[in-house]
Amino acid sequence: MMTPGPLLTLVCLLAAVAREGVADEAEYRLTRYLMSNYDKSVRPSFKASMALNITFGLALTQIIDVDERNQILTTNCWLNQMWLDYSLQWNASDFGNIQVIRLPADKLWKPDIILYNNADSQYNNAILSTNIIVTADGNVTWLSSAIFRSSCSINVEFFPFDEQKCVMKFASWTYDGFQVNLVIQTEEGDLSNYVTNGEWDLIDMIVERNVVYYSCCEAPYPDITYHIILRRRPLFYVFNLILPCVLITGIALMSFYMPSDSGEKVTLGITTLLSMTVFLMVIGESMPPTSEKLPLIGLYYGVTISLVSFATGLSVVTLNIHHRGMRGREVPSFVKKVVFSYMAKMMCIRLDIPDPMGGQGHKFTNMNHQGEGYPGYREFGPSHLEMSDRLLDPEVKCENGGIPPSSQESPRRSSMRRLTGGVHSQHSTSCPAAHPCLDTFERHFIRVLNKVYQTIEKNEIRLAEQDRRDTIKLEWQQVALVVDRFLLWIFIIATISSTFGIMYMSPHTKLFTM
Repeated sequence: MMTPGPLLTLVCLLAAVAREGVADEAEYRLTRYLMSNYDKSVRPSFKASMALNITFGLALTQIIDVDERNQILTTNCWLNQMWLDYSLQWNASDFGNIQVIRLPADKLWKPDIILYNNADSQYNNAILSTNIIVTADGNVTWLSSAIFRSSCSINVEFFPFDEQKCVMKFASWTYDGFQVNLVIQTEEGDLSNYVTNGEWDLIDMIVERNVVYYSCCEAPYPDITYHIILRRRPLFYVFNLILPCVLITGIALMSFYMPSDSGEKVTLGITTLLSMTVFLMVIGESMPPTSEKLPLIGLYYGVTISLVSFATGLSVVTLNIHHRGMRGREVPSFVKKVVFSYMAKMMCIRLDIPDPMGGQGHKFTNMNHQGEGYPGYREFGPSHLEMSDRLLDPEVKCENGGIPPSSQESPRRSSMRRLTGGVHSQHSTSCPAAHPCLDTFERHFIRVLNKVYQTIEKNEIRLAEQDRRDTIKLEWQQVALVVDRFLLWIFIIATISSTFGIMYMSPHTKLFTM
């Protein structure tokens, strides 16, 4: 005999199975009832003359990409379309009190609402749809997810501090406003499930309904347009495009601080020009090929390249000034006054320019036998008298033989003493007849002194000319130094002014927007 416990359990299980079978059978009967005479190609309106209201809603979940070059906006959206289908109504009490049923989307009529500004050739595959929710009173809700690629007019005028306004226009392709009437679900865009983008900030999403008359048809076509306002986050471009340009420009301006004798001033300028050209090409590849407006960063690179080119050209000018002293041309007086008196003080540069030698220089007296006295004494002093005494010593041999020694001072020595002593004597120009070698020795000695004086005079003139040229060369180098420092400050001020002026031309400039 079976106990009451297991018997009760068996009864409960059979009751549960019976209830499940009834529920399945009710949903099955309901599905067969709804699909028996249903034609998905027929617009489910109460009357053919009445417009079917379609409530359309869109929830933006993610901004995937903004392709500036091809001007395409890629978004991930959730679509919500609701309408009333009189063919899908039933009495819930006749079908196990079923209030809601899910039917396959491909078996029901759906409005042909598409994205008018679509830019995707695979649009049909972009929409993901599974089932349609139908209630007992005939309300149909079609929920779908789609990745849209819509065309968007990109304004690159203030790139990378730009703000873009893109639209997504939805409307029926074949049904006019007398057959399908679009109704906005919410006055504001649904951003409850929005995922933030790393490059773009979503400023606002505005929804509006428009009625447009096209040239093909006389009937109105209503549409629902979503205005998506985006603002770019410029931090990436500041550190990867603008900051390198500023640093390269600063290095290029250092050519004015580089010594002119290094020979690398022009090379540095040309190298920086090539570097900036490469960065400009990188920017050009990401921008749309439009001639309507010049991007802000393109304008900045153009101004900076012009400044660097101009600075390189002026470096050549300063190099010319630096080496102009090699020609021996003096610095003009007005240039000296402007550069040394004003610009050098303005640049706080201390100059050490030696005083040039006077224009008259040293004058030398030619050696000859004319006039009174012996000029060698005035030019060379007593030391040469000692040398003449030594040369006239009896021990010294003359050109034609020796001079016999004498206990007393020889007439030749007394005669030379009179010559070198500057005492005028009527016998100072003649030698005694007894000593013929004295006259030849004096002539040779005076000739040697003449050559010595001529050599010294030429050497003095050459040294004076060399000193004058060195002074002129140093003056030109100092002029080039002052001009270099002046141009350095001018270009630093111009670079800073142009950088901040151009970067803040955009009304949306926020350098460090996170």
